[in-house]
Amino acid sequence: MRYVQSEHIKIANLETKMDTAQELIENYIFDVGLKGKGALRLKLLSEEVLRLAKSIMGYGLMEFWVEGNSRVSYIYLTADNHIDKSKQEELISVSTTGENSMEQGFFGKLVSMFTMEAPGAEKWSLKDYEEELRHKKEEDKYSQEAWADLERSLVAKLADDIEVGINKDKIEMKVTKDFSEALSAIGSRKPQTQTEYTFIESTKLDEAKTLEKGDDLIESLQLSPKDTLHMKLLFEETLGMLKSMTMDYHAEVWFEKYKEECALRLTGKTEMDASKKDSLLKIATDKENTSVHGFMGKVSDIIENSLLNYSEVMSLQQKYGGGYVNYGTMGMYGSVEGMADSGIMWSLYEYKDALTDALDGNDSAKEAWDELEKSIVASLAKDVLVGVKGDRIDITIVYDLNS
Repeated sequence: MRYVQSEHIKIANLETKMDTAQELIENYIFDVGLKGKGALRLKLLSEEVLRLAKSIMGYGLMEFWVEGNSRVSYIYLTADNHIDKSKQEELISVSTTGENSMEQGFFGKLVSMFTMEAPGAEKWSLKDYEEELRHKKEEDKYSQEAWADLERSLVAKLADDIEVGINKDKIEMKVTKDFSEALSAIGSRKPQTQTEYTFIESTKLDEAKTLEKGDDLIESLQLSPKDTLHMKLLFEETLGMLKSMTMDYHAEVWFEKYKEECALRLTGKTEMDASKKDSLLKIATDKENTSVHGFMGKVSDIIENSLLNYSEVMSLQQKYGGGYVNYGTMGMYGSVEGMADSGIMWSLYEYKDALTDALDGNDSAKEAWDELEKSIVASLAKDVLVGVKGDRIDITIVYDLNS
């Protein structure tokens, strides 16, 4: 899949440059081969991102471009952090009363990044902001209001992540859009039902209580008995994978019901310092010649190696018969070697697709495929998407409802 970067254009007055920006987006869509809803969503997201940025920047000069491929695309905006004081005060008055950080809402959080006078590097991401709100909104009215504000934002709905970074006098906004087929039905829609959250910590994991809590959340979705059983099995397998991990982490899990799909969502943070990273690297090295047990064992391996670096994932392989299957690279998508901030994105769909291509005359690939067919998760799930960036982990398991 070819990686494409559009031309870069400078924008000072969006009204006069919108046609040029739209042409850039159209050309990019053609070059990467996006069609249908994917193309429409990228166009809409790009235009809304530009309008949002200009509402913050005013007539400051921005640089805009898009890069990626038909699986994952990134919208970039960069600018000099030279917003004048009167504009800063106007934006801050629009976005927040200044009484509570959560009261700022989504727009206010972006404004606070664009208007801060940062002596060093600062970063903000939509995923981290969502995690912060999830932890606080059950008891904090400001967080509840901020969450409602987030759900109203078209940009936040369409984007899979938004990152804003400031390094001295440079601002960069990076917006990620994932076009994975399994996400097309759930990524840009509000679920019919979303459960509460169950919080999991590696150092305090009570498997029986966590399973009971997860089962109660799944029951609240009011699925058919068969679908309920399948979702419980997916959660049980996910919990087993978490239990097997050697790193320290805290995570939250919840479930979403759509018209024809259900999703298990997990987002977490690892507690990784230099010594823990060294220990994990030693474990990864010691495991090089051992067999990884089952599909979820591979998912666990991919997560732990992703926390180390890109090359560790690239080297993941398992021996089947007389040959090897490189399950790390075979399932990877959207990650770019040499780009330190691209993170790791891996999916069951990509892994299956790569294995299918390798089946003809390849006994090792056939054994790996047989293993997939025996896996509860790989058999039940429409897709399993894994994202690791820095110390953050995101897993989405999408399941097609039977009734």
